[in-house]
Amino acid sequence: MLSRETIVANESLKGLTNEQITAITTLSENDEAAVIGSKFGEVYRQMDATIEKATGIKRQGDEKTYLYLERAAKEFAGRYADHDELKNKVTELEAQIAKGGDGALKTQLENATKELASTKTQFSALKDAFDTEKAKYTKALNDYKIDNEIARALDGVKLKSGYNDAVLSTLKAQAIANIKAKNPVFEERDGKERLIFHDENGAPLNNAENALNPYTARELLTKEFASMDILEMPNAKGAGGKQAKIDNGTHLGATTKAEATEIINKMLFDKGISKTDLRFKDEYDKLWADNNIDELPLTK
Repeated sequence: MLSRETIVANESLKGLTNEQITAITTLSENDEAAVIGSKFGEVYRQMDATIEKATGIKRQGDEKTYLYLERAAKEFAGRYADHDELKNKVTELEAQIAKGGDGALKTQLENATKELASTKTQFSALKDAFDTEKAKYTKALNDYKIDNEIARALDGVKLKSGYNDAVLSTLKAQAIANIKAKNPVFEERDGKERLIFHDENGAPLNNAENALNPYTARELLTKEFASMDILEMPNAKGAGGKQAKIDNGTHLGATTKAEATEIINKMLFDKGISKTDLRFKDEYDKLWADNNIDELPLTK
């Protein structure tokens, strides 16, 4: 996805108005949503095929996958409702034979016992196949969501120059593997789904440098890159290299939109608000508007 700061920092896009930049970022967001929707659509189609294969029950028209799964599971179980009837029949026959039943009753018991065993075997085999495919689907969908969240977290992270692409690719892969090993799970927090990382005991990993809020993927990746000494630290703006302060009308000390973008990103990052944080866009837009950044040229 193309973010505002990425566009502003691009020399070839010099001269774009704020409205044009907003239009481009909106189009980019919509395009990314379409791509993700298409990907999830393929996952759901595969799940639909798996449900039909495991249960023999077909999907009805444009039935939602989760409704299809629920209906198929009920119908599937219903096919073996006679299992209990067979068990009762066997029990009754055993009781009659115990009282002195004849050979005909023994034959009925033998046949009923075989039918009961066959039904139980078929049901167990199909249920195991269905549960296995359902678990595979759930894991594949969850892995995709985690990968997508991490990809978003990588957006805008600057790594040091001087390394070739192969080395950076290897180090990125290692950093991603390291944070994936921290048991990431999507959980409901403040009414929204968030990716939460956990230690080996299952406790959430909280960031002491961000009011003990759960670590974001961006924060963990940043720590990994910093430990590898490949993270390009953003330069702070303002006198003495200190963080620029909010002062309406001063443009945060920036002389161009590109500089202002770097300053705002740094200010939000210092507050513990990464680009993957749900608060980022609102905070960014507010700082942009409050400090009249639109009055500045795009670049020098």
